Amino acid sequence: MTKQYYTVEDANRLLPQIRTQIAELKNSREEIAVRRLKIERLRREQGKAENSDHFFEEEAHIEFSLLTARQQIDHLLSQSIEVKDIDAGLVDFLTLIDGREAYLCWRAGEPDIRYWHGIDEGFAGRRRFTEESS
Repeated sequence: MTKQYYTVEDANRLLPQIRTQIAELKNSREEIAVRRLKIERLRREQGKAENSDHFFEEEAHIEFSLLTARQQIDHLLSQSIEVKDIDAGLVDFLTLIDGREAYLCWRAGEPDIRYWHGIDEGFAGRRRFTEESS
């Protein structure tokens, strides 16, 4: 995989697309949870009759949703964009700061990218951009 480095401006231009993808991933996660609950309910109601079409259909939907979500995440990774937490909408964009690799850090609800952190620091190490770091 070829690394791609983002400026704050580049990453901010991608935020509308990222917001949509995070919403889709959240919806997939919710759909999977609902379908898993439905399977559990069917198991309680039907006992060991797991060969029924209902089980197969629900499990096939779950597998498809998982595959689709994985493809979305892999596509972002191939662009040096990492989804760190779907529920929080936490996304990191690979960047260079003072010649060293770092991440531009964005969380759903934030209007644009205002934070960064070192590669090994994670969300807890987020720092707001200052004039000298941007």
